[in-house]
Amino acid sequence: AGTRSEINVSLTSEVANLEEVVVIGYGVQKKSKLTSSISSVAGKDISNLTTASFDQQLAGRASGVQVTVGSGIIGQAPRIRIRGTNSITSGGSPLIVIDGVPALDGNQNPGTSNPTNPLADINPNDIESFDILKDGAATAIYGSRATNGVILITTKKGKKGQPLKVNLDVQYGLTNPINRLNLLNASQFVEIANEKVRNAGGTDAAFLDANNTNTDWQNVVLRQGIAQNYNLNFSGGVEKTNYYFSLGYNRQEGAVATNGQRRYSFTSNLDHNFNKYISVGTKLQITRTENTGLNNGTNALSGNITGAARLFPNVPIFDSANPTGYNISPDGAVLGQGANKRGIDNNYTNLQFVLDNNKFSSQVGRALSTTYLQITPFEGLTLKSMIGLDFTDVRSFLAYDPRHGDGRGSNGVVNQTSRNVTRWNWQNTISYLKDFGKHSFNFTAGIENQKQTVSSFTSGASNFSDRFFEQENLISGSFSVPTTDGSGFSTGFDSYFGRVLYDYDNKYFLTVSGRNDGLSALPAASRRGNFFGGSLAYRLSSEEFYKNADISKTINDIKFRGSYAQVGNVDIGAFPYLGLFGAAQYATQNGVGFTQAGNSALKWESSTQSNYGIDLGFLNNRITLSAEYYNNDVSDLILAAPTAPSLGVPNNSISKNVGSLYNRGIEINLGIEALKKGSFSWDINMNFSTNKNVVTSLNKGIDGKDQPIYPSVYHIIKVGESVASLYGYESAGVNAANGFPMFVKGDGRIVQRNVANGAYSFYDAANPAVTTNITGASLASLDVADGGDRKVLGNTNPTYFGGLTNTFKFKGLDLEIFTRFSGGNNVMNVTRQETLLNQD
Repeated sequence: AGTRSEINVSLTSEVANLEEVVVIGYGVQKKSKLTSSISSVAGKDISNLTTASFDQQLAGRASGVQVTVGSGIIGQAPRIRIRGTNSITSGGSPLIVIDGVPALDGNQNPGTSNPTNPLADINPNDIESFDILKDGAATAIYGSRATNGVILITTKKGKKGQPLKVNLDVQYGLTNPINRLNLLNASQFVEIANEKVRNAGGTDAAFLDANNTNTDWQNVVLRQGIAQNYNLNFSGGVEKTNYYFSLGYNRQEGAVATNGQRRYSFTSNLDHNFNKYISVGTKLQITRTENTGLNNGTNALSGNITGAARLFPNVPIFDSANPTGYNISPDGAVLGQGANKRGIDNNYTNLQFVLDNNKFSSQVGRALSTTYLQITPFEGLTLKSMIGLDFTDVRSFLAYDPRHGDGRGSNGVVNQTSRNVTRWNWQNTISYLKDFGKHSFNFTAGIENQKQTVSSFTSGASNFSDRFFEQENLISGSFSVPTTDGSGFSTGFDSYFGRVLYDYDNKYFLTVSGRNDGLSALPAASRRGNFFGGSLAYRLSSEEFYKNADISKTINDIKFRGSYAQVGNVDIGAFPYLGLFGAAQYATQNGVGFTQAGNSALKWESSTQSNYGIDLGFLNNRITLSAEYYNNDVSDLILAAPTAPSLGVPNNSISKNVGSLYNRGIEINLGIEALKKGSFSWDINMNFSTNKNVVTSLNKGIDGKDQPIYPSVYHIIKVGESVASLYGYESAGVNAANGFPMFVKGDGRIVQRNVANGAYSFYDAANPAVTTNITGASLASLDVADGGDRKVLGNTNPTYFGGLTNTFKFKGLDLEIFTRFSGGNNVMNVTRQETLLNQD
């Protein structure tokens, strides 16, 4: 400085030093140094949305991530897939890790009409960030649990030196059903229904317009729902202690009547430094979630949308002459026929009655706790011990009214379920971080132990003395037919893992990780497994020759990445390898019977994954672009291999590692700082993904050929096709000469079905009215046993999907326009099928 009293300094920003930190397995890393495929989503992007569960909002936010919900029922766990479906019969959901501890996920109330979603227990306002590990190199440190990807959730904490900060967040939203079914009104129904009777040979009007009654049954089932969210949190930090506390209340009323959810939550995060060597922390989350549902089962008499499409519109909802006050038949079996001369078919019920009188409720209590002790003997070395507890208590109640609907045949039905799931997880890790000139070295190793215990009990009863006893609890002596069911089991594992992160001069990057898992779900001979992953990256833009080139002013950052790993999937059930016995009955005698054939050679499903990517930054990172290609080859899929019936094996099958499939695709992420002027900014983020899912091997038949699997009447799993492809008969339209439906046979010939007697005949375009052509009668049946008339009709898995976000900010105002999309797949619309059949 010499004698100068004033010095002007110009600072040039170093992008690599300013980039955010990304959470990885058992640690963190600068995003600029990543060698694997990881997508990040800010918690604020989700918490600003009024939603029952944060997981439903991940769709379109991160490339490679698909989130679908099976129905509009609140409380249902969504289907999350990272880079496609990686299993056929085992679990396909990613591992969910909250603040370093693997958390429960999936429906914790199976076999009931009240599904639960453990991820809905987490208050979105308490979440700081989501980091989604997608390729094998990123997930390999989780070993046998990593095939389906990993989602790391980090919750909010107080910040050191921050004064007390109080935040109140209030949200309110409305939900309205759209695209209702376009159904006939009462007068149209009477006209068309009577026309159908006449066309079938009848002469008398069977359906009448009674007192201008016009009931829209969709209004009974569908409604305007509301969503309310209230959150209050306190955060801050003093010299040695950081704190975060929150209280939350969420209420959702679904667009389907009676369906709703209430969630009460409390979260605390405390971190304390005793000195520069020792620190401790604890987190506690307590949640109570209450759900109310309805009977939407496949075989339910009281199915909601299907019933709304099939019930007569020319009959009223209520009938003061009926003892129940509802319009039901005198015997209570079906919807009352009113002035019609014919009643309703297929045992359809009065929806208003079952919605008002049947009960479906559940209460879920959950405690998620984490406590850690961290010691730093000297700079760079960290020792950490952390223990986590995830406890879930589920209570569900179902009651069917004996007067009408699903409970009528049993004179009332009540089922109560209690299910407890407790998971303990203990981790001990050591990490060392050190820079030596241009060399940067980060080492992590650890031991992890986990035990999970499940205990469930269901009690049921039917034939009640009075429906008064079907209120909230089973009452002794009020019923004559009791049923009970229960189960309990424990599973666990122990693991050893390690990882090395190395980079040289911010140019060359290397990551190597490995894990050894021992799993109780597998036999002793194959219980332990080793899983390894590695990745490399090269930053061309850090080379001196590139920095001096003119192109560096336009493309300021170029990094190439590649990874390879082998990981596993052990979401295969409790003990699929064991030969099991269970309670059985022979005539009137109780005893023990063979229930599961064991396989001592069973092992985990394995996935070999590779990933190749490029990251680009343009105009000083005002535009960022990343593109990657991935290939996941999944082998040793566990399938039920058929056995000869003469062996007497339960279900005539045994679990074996015989299947395989692959997922391949590309992912593109684009970020644009479109405009920044004064207090106004406009940012654009887009992601686009493709996925090709193909089954490559299944069980072999006696002819040596792969045997297809039929998971449902509409689906097939077949070599060369995607998992759960649509399967059925190909329509050839309608014969204009007689209105008969036509179908394409397996040999390419077209047949027509006589709607009067169900007989099939071959269609002759030259003589379309002829219905007696049965040449080749052995092929005249459309039954699947005919030798192959059914065929693959389409892929149910989206082949492309993504999202586009436009974010506008001006001072204290934010506006976000978010669009997500998916396509390239087919959907089986059974509701539309039902309504078309109803018009025959």
